[in-house]
Amino acid sequence: MTELETLKKEFASGKYRVIEKDLETFLVKNAESIKKFKEQVRSKLGRECSTEMAIKWYILQIRSINPTDEIKSELDEIEKEIWYRAEQEGGRIDRSKVAEEWCMRHAPGWRDHRVLSIIFVFDQNKERYTSVLDKLWK
Repeated sequence: MTELETLKKEFASGKYRVIEKDLETFLVKNAESIKKFKEQVRSKLGRECSTEMAIKWYILQIRSINPTDEIKSELDEIEKEIWYRAEQEGGRIDRSKVAEEWCMRHAPGWRDHRVLSIIFVFDQNKERYTSVLDKLWK
């Protein structure tokens, strides 16, 4: 299964409902920063930048929409790895070492997947999200 197919399946199952809510909150909270970012992009490109593209590029630059929740989710993944390794090795593990190994091996990919998930959720509801900002900017 490709990553896109996985995203579609997870979205359809409701796994990203929290991201949907967090994304709208993030956009409202950061509306002025996104507007300034959009203006900077327009200035650099020498042409208009759509609200949709400004939001995507801003998210890709910031790489987070709810740091607290994202850290909690990442810690949950680390705890799963600790449990799995403890089961494999009969309970005798160094929790700190397993956490460090997980961070070295999986954290960058986990973060990339999270950002991709946010962009995917945005794409599924882009009209709603762009209209939120367009209303705030008027």
